Amino acid sequence: MADTVSLPLGFDVPAGWTPVDPAKAGAPGAVFVAVHAGGHDEFIPNITLSVRQRPDAATIAAIADEAIERLGRSMAGLDVVSRQEVGDAGAPGLTQVLRLRTGEGLDLVQTQVHLTVPAQDPAGRIVLEIACTATPGRARELAEDFQRFVGTVRLRRDVPTEEGETP
Repeated sequence: MADTVSLPLGFDVPAGWTPVDPAKAGAPGAVFVAVHAGGHDEFIPNITLSVRQRPDAATIAAIADEAIERLGRSMAGLDVVSRQEVGDAGAPGLTQVLRLRTGEGLDLVQTQVHLTVPAQDPAGRIVLEIACTATPGRARELAEDFQRFVGTVRLRRDVPTEEGETP
């Protein structure tokens, strides 16, 4: 029960990562995708960012469970390696690390971060889903880049409102 929405986000893309068109990258529901060059793996590491409105009362854990279910439909295998709630009651979040196996037998690791953007009206609640997917060796190598990316995601205040004013 989530609708994709747009939100004025800002973030810093770490060195070595290249933004690509989400639709061309096979992630049409994402608002941002970046891939990492280098290495000779058969899988190109990627970071995706999705924004969804959640007018329901689903907990952040339930939202993360939905992400697992969605991903599990396209994988031959999926295990939750770790899961930790972050944030506070006003802006709950959750991180989870998943071990994936594709239908072609490729092992991958996906780190997901689910963050709530609080709203005055509960029907206006927004949830960000940020994920980094790579082979196990590259996932360890790129973990710091992903943490740095997540740490820079912010609401932009320099975007004009509907009335043409900057908030």
